Formats: sequence, C-alpha cells, structure tokens
Amino acid sequence: MSRLNLRSLHRWLGLVAGIQLLAWTLSGLYFTLIPIEEIRGNHLLSTTSQGASAIGDQPVLSPSAIADRHPDIANTPFTEVRLSTVLGQPIYLIDGQRYDALTGVQLPPITEADARRIVEARTEKTIVRVELVEEVAPDAEYRSGELPAWRLTLVEENAAIYVGTQSGRIRAVRTDAWRLFDLFWALHIMDYEERDDFNHLLIQSMAVLGLITVLSGLLLFFTTIRLRRKPASQ
Repeated sequence: MSRLNLRSLHRWLGLVAGIQLLAWTLSGLYFTLIPIEEIRGNHLLSTTSQGASAIGDQPVLSPSAIADRHPDIANTPFTEVRLSTVLGQPIYLIDGQRYDALTGVQLPPITEADARRIVEARTEKTIVRVELVEEVAPDAEYRSGELPAWRLTLVEENAAIYVGTQSGRIRAVRTDAWRLFDLFWALHIMDYEERDDFNHLLIQSMAVLGLITVLSGLLLFFTTIRLRRKPASQ
C-alpha cells in the first residue's frame, strides 16, 4: 500500500472512530473523577432509619410459623425470605409480599403516606413531589427494579428516591450525577437502550476499527520515519 493510500485510509478511519474514541475517553474520565457513593446518592441518606428498633428485642415469629398461617408461601425457598424493619415494625418479605413478623398478618402495599415516612426517616431533605410508578421503559432511570414503586422527588440535586410498594424498601436513588453517569455508561458500552450489554456486535466492531486506526497510524509513522532517513543514507 502506498504512503498516500495509507494516509487516506488512516484519515477516514480516524474520522469514523474518533467520535467513539472521544466518548470512551470522556466517559472513562468521568467514572474515575466522581466517587461511586455520590453517583449512588448514598450521601443523601442516613445509614439507619430514625426511630428504628432492634429486631432482636422483639418476639418475632419464625418463617415456618408465617408459612403455617399462609399455606400459599409454604414452598418458598428460605433464600427468598428476608427479615427487616419498616418504620420500626419488624416484617418478613416473602415471595414479594410483606408479613408482620410479630402477628403473621399479611400487610397491604405501601401507601403514599407510608412512602413519605420511609424516606423522611432516612433523610432530612425536602420532598417536593410523590408519584406512583407502575411501568418503566427499558432505558428509564429506574429499570429492573421493584414495581410498582413510589417515586419521591427531592429539592436537592433533583434526586428521585424509589420505594417499593410491596417491600417498603428504598430501591434506588437517582440524582443528576447518576443520570449523567448513565448517559456516559450508555456511550461507553454503546448499548443505548437497556445499558447492560457490552458483548454486542456494534461495540466489538468499533473496538476493531479503533485498533485498526491505531495500527495504521503507527504504520504511517514508521513509514514516514523510514522515508525521511532514506535520502540521508545515500
């Protein structure tokens, strides 16, 4: 291949691959600069709920005792049973349903008022809006999470806190920093919908194209050096 053709090839490869190479660089820089705790919104929540009580101090029922009262969950694997507290009340989360750990009574879904109290117990930030989310798009900020869920918007950082209606747990915190992270992540792995596939043909093709661009640049560099040295050796 002539030097002129090699230059032309490198120029066009650089034009096609350059934008994605820039996206990879910018997104990688953002990932390294912003602490992951800030991305996850952990700084907006306290580590413990206000007024939470210790489960060990209360006469909670065993999972088998709960199952005796509700035969429809008798075959639920033990790994899917979780004991926690919601607003100071010990509850079992079994097969997506909540049960009072003291009485065994199945509890109703979390209401808007409950969701407000759950979030207010974890943060002193101001809640400005509450809405029920029943379905989300594949590229939504809250995806692969418990649905339905309450979305509580805070004044600070335009943060959205999602509380599952069945579990009563805070399932996600989404801030503007997280949204920018999500955008950069989509650009980084080139999965612009679900943001979880980095083994697809598009990114593989772009990686190969980037490699060819670098190799052609190196080849062009060494070819140019060799041609410059040739007259001096004559």
